[in-house]
Amino acid sequence: MSVALHELVNNIAAVCAGQNQSLPAACYHRDDFLGLEIEAVLSPGWHCLGREDEIASEGDFFTAAVLNEPVIVVRGSNAGIQVLSNVCRHRAAPVASGSGNASAFRCPYHAWTYNIDGSLRGAPLVPKHKLKECRLPAIRSECWGGFVFATLDDTVAPLHESLFELNAQIANYNMAQMHHVVCFEETWDCNWKSLVENFMDGYHLSVVHPQTLRPLTPTRLCEPMISGPAFTGYIANYAKSAPRRKNHSQTLTDAEKRQSKLFCIYPSMVASVSPDTLVYLALQPDGTSAVKVKWGLSVVEPDLPPSEKISRIEKWQAINAEDHALLSSLNRGLQSKLYHGGALAPANLEGTVSDFHNYLTGRLSGYLSASALT
Repeated sequence: MSVALHELVNNIAAVCAGQNQSLPAACYHRDDFLGLEIEAVLSPGWHCLGREDEIASEGDFFTAAVLNEPVIVVRGSNAGIQVLSNVCRHRAAPVASGSGNASAFRCPYHAWTYNIDGSLRGAPLVPKHKLKECRLPAIRSECWGGFVFATLDDTVAPLHESLFELNAQIANYNMAQMHHVVCFEETWDCNWKSLVENFMDGYHLSVVHPQTLRPLTPTRLCEPMISGPAFTGYIANYAKSAPRRKNHSQTLTDAEKRQSKLFCIYPSMVASVSPDTLVYLALQPDGTSAVKVKWGLSVVEPDLPPSEKISRIEKWQAINAEDHALLSSLNRGLQSKLYHGGALAPANLEGTVSDFHNYLTGRLSGYLSASALT
């Protein structure tokens, strides 16, 4: 690892962590810094792959990736969800694509066929004794709040244990009982961290979203949530003029009926839960200047009228388009030799950004310290 990379990590640890200060531009466009993030931050992390009710019935599946590892997310015969490797054990072809329902996964290359639990059903013309215990490896996974998460690291703490304090703050929204409506897969023109920071920043709401969000959740009404080592969040309170939501979880307090809670589960999942709608973005970097985004929308109502579905989808498409346009311009600004990063706004506006930087810096510094000892 280069001396320059060590110096960059040491610099952000000294200047940014705990100092409410933006990260320097090099953190967003250096390939070696992204490589370090993948090793120290992303590979050991829990990654959101989607919603449980995307695969509601036995045999339902969708394909995804945990960083660059192809996977299948499938509901098995015992109603449980597994995340399996999507790489044939024979010659590495994918055994599934897209989404759907299957009783087995058949490799398109040589027709090796796997049961939905990952066990090998058959391999044409290959003696059975050569296939003993051959199966698709299972990847460590966990369901929380109706989401499916997976990690490539078998040593990290269980996800639900690290989110105890977050769950206490959003439990009344009953996210696990919300109903999946739609999801999209897109690529945004920005660094993955820029999208995390933007989503978790209440400071930009009134400026970037003058028509979509300022009338509902103006910047001045934002307040911080209690954050923890594995998450951060803030509350977007509704303006008095904002219409009341007709349908919502019956466990919400009067205050929760008039606010949305936005949270980030480190390293790369962000979400907004309101009385009637849940929107999430699951992020994976695609180089330094692009990020793969799976975003989805769920609702409280089990039978939402088509017109209302379209309305809520279009609302969030408009919000995302506004953010995407702004974030695309950051790629150019972060190449400026004159930009060095400035002070962040107070905790109710950008405290979540500072929390994310502290998490990131802690992971990087810890990784470098551990590497130095080996």
